[in-house]
Amino acid sequence: MVIPYPAVLVLSLAAMVAVYSLGMAGVYALPWMMFFTAITASVYGPGPGFLAAAASVAGLHFFRSSLQDYLVMGFILFLSAHLAHLVGESLRRAHRRAKQLAQIQEVFLQGLEVVPRFFERHQLLRELPRLLSRLLRNSQLHIWVYSGADRLEPLEEGPKAPSELAQRALRERRPVWHEPTRIAWLPGGGRPYELALPILAREEPVAVLQIVRSEAWRPEELELFARLAQTIGRQLEHLHDLELRRLLLQVADRLAAAHDKREVAQAALQSLMPALGMEGGVVFQHRRGMLQGVAWEIPQDLRPTLAPLARRLARPRGLAWQAYHSGMPFFTEDYGAHPEALPELKQLGFETLVAYPVHTRDATKGRVVLVLGHRGRLAWTRSRKEILLGVERIFSSALERALQDELHQRINRLLTEAWSYPSQEVYQRILEAAVELVPGSETGSLWIWEEEAYACRAAIGEVWDCEARQGEGDMLEWYAEGSTRALEGAPRIRAEDSGQAGFAANLCLPVAHQGRVLAYLNLDSQDPQAFAEDSLAAARLFATPIATLVHELQSRAALEKAALTDGLTGLYNRRAFDLRLKEEVERARRYRYPISLLVIDLKNFKPINDQLGHAAGDRALREVARVLLQKGRAGDMVFRWGGDEFAVLLPQTDAEGALAVGQRLLAAIAQVCLEGICLSANLGQATFPQEAQDAEGLLRLADDRMYADKRAST
Repeated sequence: MVIPYPAVLVLSLAAMVAVYSLGMAGVYALPWMMFFTAITASVYGPGPGFLAAAASVAGLHFFRSSLQDYLVMGFILFLSAHLAHLVGESLRRAHRRAKQLAQIQEVFLQGLEVVPRFFERHQLLRELPRLLSRLLRNSQLHIWVYSGADRLEPLEEGPKAPSELAQRALRERRPVWHEPTRIAWLPGGGRPYELALPILAREEPVAVLQIVRSEAWRPEELELFARLAQTIGRQLEHLHDLELRRLLLQVADRLAAAHDKREVAQAALQSLMPALGMEGGVVFQHRRGMLQGVAWEIPQDLRPTLAPLARRLARPRGLAWQAYHSGMPFFTEDYGAHPEALPELKQLGFETLVAYPVHTRDATKGRVVLVLGHRGRLAWTRSRKEILLGVERIFSSALERALQDELHQRINRLLTEAWSYPSQEVYQRILEAAVELVPGSETGSLWIWEEEAYACRAAIGEVWDCEARQGEGDMLEWYAEGSTRALEGAPRIRAEDSGQAGFAANLCLPVAHQGRVLAYLNLDSQDPQAFAEDSLAAARLFATPIATLVHELQSRAALEKAALTDGLTGLYNRRAFDLRLKEEVERARRYRYPISLLVIDLKNFKPINDQLGHAAGDRALREVARVLLQKGRAGDMVFRWGGDEFAVLLPQTDAEGALAVGQRLLAAIAQVCLEGICLSANLGQATFPQEAQDAEGLLRLADDRMYADKRAST
């Protein structure tokens, strides 16, 4: 049971009256006087307490008391008043503190309940002033957001720059306070007490809470505020995880719906840029020695300057090339100070930038580089990097699928479209596809087995000795893996010192078919680490198409040659003559040089056929074909029209030169003799454009002159 203070006072007075009534000495009234004095001082303060002590001393007049009793009891009563006041004040202060702490704990518990209800980090930070309004009565709260490089920016309108204490809390990553210091922007310019609380997520700063008030900080409050900051930090971590999961699910859905590499790259950019707060971005792919833009997102006002860079970035400009060569990401919050910064981006004021290599399976380096940038300064926090890493993994998988689809589609298109092009163009298209689609390739050449040697039928870039034919041993020496491996179609990679441009890499793919290496595909790069397992895997996909196309083209060429070749002499036939005559005359017209035609009709061939037999006649025709080829010049074309008639096309030969060639050929034919019967010939000659204006006119004039020579000789 609790007795009220007034009742205790009344009981004390009643006890003193009882002592007086019993005629007892004053010493027996002293305890009750002390109760009366102490309670009065404790409850009502020192003034009423001392008055109660004085009244009690005066009350000793009614008791039997000596002067000594007055002095001793007076001292005891006044001391009781003083001590009671101190105890009472302490109890009242403790009560007030307990009440305040109860209120703080109530608000703190409410905060713990409310904080988990937020689903976005920025929303939670913006709502903190409202959530803490009860806790921060007569206080000011400012929230500073970490923006990288130990910089703080205000979340909302207010002071432009953080206080020194807020900066210190950011640096030391712990709550700090001091009391007091003058802050110019505080109303009235007072000297407040300041507390700065860093909000940490995954041990990295997210924001700093700055609280200013006119009352000193109690240890209990500091502890509660520190715990509140930790709770907010843990909730921010949780929200980051939720946001990351939602983002990754969204990215996965968008990438799954993409049909090609451009759509895949576009979807990745459109998901990443708002999540990271970036203004612009581009996805580069390394092809043919350059970083070529696959997709980009650029603000409208920046496109005139940045679009050319996004389309193609030549070696070795910018951080994108560093990321490609090193295979490591480059993050910067001060892009303008970087030695590899592009002048175009520096001029536009870009400060925050990342060049992130996207790694695909079996590649030693990222063949694709993701570049994101912002003109302001943003911190590359662990949270931002986790977002980038998570999206990069999904993006890498989707991109690898898209690149494989592109590779297969391109090869299938080569196989289906090859027959609509001349054989030489087919070889060039095969090589162009290989250089473009095999990772790391910059230049290359395609060597085809023809007429007991390898000939360079297609080339991109500077290719060593492409004009010369290479023997089988020469190509095996270059391949350097042995004939068994070559017949297995095993590609090999070699890096060597080129002597001019540093180290160069070569990928050589032998293409085997039916026990013979039909072709060698050579792909080259100036980067010694250009080729890896992904390059070998892509190159292997070209083996079957190249073997199929080369075999079919050679079979087709053999059939065409058979259709255009005289079976007896091995010379081109009349059909081939009709085709080549038109082609060569048109070429002479285009390049403005003369071309001459010789028409030859054998004499004395009938006696050989009639007297010696058809076998001897065939032998005579073959011998004539041999001497015509032997005595002709490089570039001259010899045809057998049929029977005992021959024709010779002489490109870049005028009438005078044609006459000299004709006389030499007639002399050579006259040396062909079988069993005493020697051949001779009638000759007709015509020259374009000196004597005829087209192929028909050239043939007609030469034929007429041959018959005229025949008539003149009979």
